[in-house]
Amino acid sequence: MSTRDNFAVRVKRTLANRAAHLCSNPACRKLTTGPHSDPEKALTTGHAAHIHAAAPGGPRYDVAQEPSQRKGVANGVWLCRECGDLVDKDEVRYPAELLLRWRADHELFIAEVCSKGYARSIRLLQAQAVAPGVAKRLFDVLEDKRLFWVRFDADCPGRVLESLGQLRASIVALRVEVVGTPLDQVLAAFNKTILVFYDRVERYDLRCLSCDERDPAWCEFRDALAELRKSTGFQLAPLVEIYGLQVSAELRGMLPTQPTPSVS
Repeated sequence: MSTRDNFAVRVKRTLANRAAHLCSNPACRKLTTGPHSDPEKALTTGHAAHIHAAAPGGPRYDVAQEPSQRKGVANGVWLCRECGDLVDKDEVRYPAELLLRWRADHELFIAEVCSKGYARSIRLLQAQAVAPGVAKRLFDVLEDKRLFWVRFDADCPGRVLESLGQLRASIVALRVEVVGTPLDQVLAAFNKTILVFYDRVERYDLRCLSCDERDPAWCEFRDALAELRKSTGFQLAPLVEIYGLQVSAELRGMLPTQPTPSVS
């Protein structure tokens, strides 16, 4: 007699339909059904994955679950075969909390797609698919902007202003690729944060400003830059967690130690 609490066919069908037969991994979103070479058949490559394992010793097994919970819809997430294999082979990197968030975010996305016309649905789907790459490119740009991590007196204010102008141009270009997605909203908020910095220091000629703790203008610039770094860290920290980004030690020092907000 099997000791596994496997999903019934009905549960698998429900999970597939709720995900619109798309992989729920936000970095994948592969379509998992399509035509077979036999005109009388369809090809299915999706996988109803257990969030908490179906049997003891499996990935993310929860001894507190009842068998009915373990084989219920709430304990499943629809993935392509590759992602299903991936999450079960590395349960540390893919904990239950992450899989639950994947499913919830994906179902919200599908609900939005269902309420839009076909053309907009395709654009949204494409934008969601490229979002992880766009997030990585944003952090690649930040790695090149030392204003976010060097000592306040290590970079001249004029260069900071020039660097922020280049960063804003990069943000505008990145937003074009993710229009209408949660990442687009994060980028828009980041851009506004930079504008707040501009507003605080606009009355000073930063090209002539030098480090002097006795100068009120320098102190205002320093404090505004510190607030920009803090706000940026809180805004962008969820991207590191959601998309699994590798961040340098310098930039990681700008992020809060336990980022809790989510992009939704």
